[in-house]
Parts: sequence; structure tokens; C-alpha cells
Amino acid sequence: MKAKTIKRMTLQILLVLTMAVIVSAQDKPAQKADAAPQSQQAMGKEYLGPTADSIRPYRSSGRDPFKRTVKPKTPAGKLQQTRMLGYPTLDLRRAEFRQKVEQARARDGAEPDPVSQYLVAELDVTGVFRDDRGYGAFVRAQPTGTMFFVRNGARVFNGEILRIGGDASDPGSAKVVFREVSYQELNGKQSPQERVVTKAPGEKK
Repeated sequence: MKAKTIKRMTLQILLVLTMAVIVSAQDKPAQKADAAPQSQQAMGKEYLGPTADSIRPYRSSGRDPFKRTVKPKTPAGKLQQTRMLGYPTLDLRRAEFRQKVEQARARDGAEPDPVSQYLVAELDVTGVFRDDRGYGAFVRAQPTGTMFFVRNGARVFNGEILRIGGDASDPGSAKVVFREVSYQELNGKQSPQERVVTKAPGEKK
């Protein structure tokens, strides 16, 4: 019985010693961490933080962390595609003009003005005059060399004559102002574009 008691006490003592060793081992890192400041304070030096070789240098990623990248706004799934549309050839325009003349004659109506077959760019102003009805002008069609007499409001294939004017005492002031219409296609949709073109006698544009 006495031997069993001694054996139990011996086991308890070993258990206590084992726990003491474990607790001591857990406390050592903290003691080591505090050792440097304490040792420096013991030597009369102030602790100034970690040493230079223990600090990793900063490496830039090449991107400014304070700069915000703003993406341009574009319509979802679409790119703006613009192109200018051309005009029919002169042969097609003349064929269309003849068809309108035949339709007018069949209805006993007024025939279209022959100058309506031509573009603004194809007409050269050769002279401007004034009579009791106001100003008029002579224009020459470049493709055919045909001469036409026109007044304000005359229609051409891609526009009209807005104004004919000048000063009788100043021949250089004579001019004809055209409204020119072109068509632009944007993402499959056509939209008209207008501009004013001014021509003087002897001037080609």
C-alpha cells in the first residue's frame, strides 16, 4: 500500500514538472522579443525600432494607387461608323429626268427644269443680270457644256439656288448662293448634311 502511494506521488510530481517545462518554453519567445529593448535600456541606449537589414525595401508595381482609371463611354456593343454617301452617276440622273418629263407630259403638267439633272459642283456661273422680275443668272453644266438660265428657287439635283444678287455699279459683286445637300451614313442610318456654296461668274468650285 505504501509502495502504491509513493508511486502515485512520483507520477504527480513528474506531471507537475512536465507542465512547468511547457509553460517555461511558451514564455521564452516573449522574453526574447523583449530582450533587445531591455538590453539596450540596460546599456543606457534608447530603443529606436528594428534595424535596417530587417526592413524590406518598397517595390513599385508601376501603377499610381491614387490615380483612378476612367474608361471612355461608348454605346454598348456599337462602334460609331460614319461614311459619306455619293450621288448617282449622270447617266442615271438623266434617265430619271426623262422619266419625270414623260410622266409630266402624260398628266399635261409642267415639265421639270433641265438644270435639276446636275449637282451644285457641276454648275459654273457665267453671268448675273437684273430685269423687271429681279436677278437671274446664266450657269453652265460642266459635263455636257449646256447653258441654263436660272432664278432664285431653281432646284438642282442636290440642292437649290437660294439667292442671286449683285450691284450694277460693281460687276465683281455678282454672285449665286446655293444650298447643297449631302448624305451621311451613321451606323446604317442616313442623315442629311447641308452647307451653303457661293459662286461668282468665272469662278469654279
